[in-house]
Amino acid sequence: MNAVVEAENLVQVYEVGRGLFRKPARLQAVGGISFAVAPGRTLAIVGESGCGKSTLARMVTLIERPSAGRLVLDGSDATAADLPAEERKRLRRAVQLVFQNPYGSLNPRKTVAAILEAPLAINTSLPRSERQARVADMLARVGLRPEYAQRYPHMFSGGQRQRVAIACALMLSPKLVVADEPVSALDVSIQAQVLNLLADLQADLGLAYLFISHDLGVVRHIAHDVLVMYLGLAIEQGPKERIFARPLHPYTMALLASTPGLARGGRARIVLRGELPSPLNPPQGCVFSTRCPYVTDRCRVERPALRPLDGRRVACHYAEDFLQAEAA
Repeated sequence: MNAVVEAENLVQVYEVGRGLFRKPARLQAVGGISFAVAPGRTLAIVGESGCGKSTLARMVTLIERPSAGRLVLDGSDATAADLPAEERKRLRRAVQLVFQNPYGSLNPRKTVAAILEAPLAINTSLPRSERQARVADMLARVGLRPEYAQRYPHMFSGGQRQRVAIACALMLSPKLVVADEPVSALDVSIQAQVLNLLADLQADLGLAYLFISHDLGVVRHIAHDVLVMYLGLAIEQGPKERIFARPLHPYTMALLASTPGLARGGRARIVLRGELPSPLNPPQGCVFSTRCPYVTDRCRVERPALRPLDGRRVACHYAEDFLQAEAA
C-alpha cells in the first residue's frame, strides 16, 4: 500500500540573531528525519519539549518549508521548487492539523456551524445547503448533537471543543491528520473518549495519523509505529510493540521508566538528570551523551548512526549490549 506521506532526511535550520556585530547562530531544530505513514496507520512522534516534534509537524503540514530533504504527500513532492500552485493547494487540503488546545484553536466569535463551513466555503464551490448538510454529517461523526451547530465554543466542555476541532480538520476529507498533543489539555477520562473517537474515525475513513505526544501511555493506546526524537534527531524508530517491549536506546528506556504503568519489573530504572542541551550548542558526539548513565568516551566524540537492529532502527553505539542484557 502506498504511503500517504514519506519524509526523507527532513532538516529545518533557523538563523538566530546574536547582536549587531555578530553573525547569526545556526539552530538545527530537525536534523534529518525520515519516515512513512500508510493509510489506516498511526506514527507517534515522542520526546521532551524542545526536541523538534512541533517543527516536524509544521513541515509536514506545509506551514514551513524544510531547509533540506524531501517530503512526498499523496504522491506529489511537496518540496519541489516547480510545484504548481494548484497542486500545492490540493496538498494543503490533503493534510490537516488538530491543535493541542481546543480553547485557543476555535474562533470564539463564530458558531460551530460557521467554523465547520469555513474550510468548505474557502476551498470548494459547494452551495450553502450542501455545506450545511456536510456540517450536520460531521457533527454526527464526532458524536455531537445537531443543535450544537448554532452554539459558540465557550458553551462547550474541553472534550466537546476538541471534537469540534477534529470535525473541522476532517471537513475537507484529508488523507493525513497531524495531531499535535491533541489530548494533553483534557481530563484523563475525556482523553480516552477522544482517543477512541480518533481510532474509530481512522477505521471508518482510512486516515493516516501523525500523532505528536510526550505521553507514552497515550501513544501505547493509539500508535502503530513510534519515532523517538531527541534534540532534533531520531534516536529510536520502529513498531510500537518492539519499542515498548524492549527499548534499546537509554533515552527510550528512561521515557518508559518514567511513565506510570509502563515500567517493567527487572529492568534497570534510568532517571533523567539535567535539561535538554541547547540546540545552539549540541554535544559533539551522541546528542544524549550529557545525560546518559552509560556514556563512554566514544559517545562523547562519535555520533552514532541510526541503524537497523532487532526489527527497528536505533542510534546507540551499545544497542547490541542492551539487547543481549534484555535477552539474558
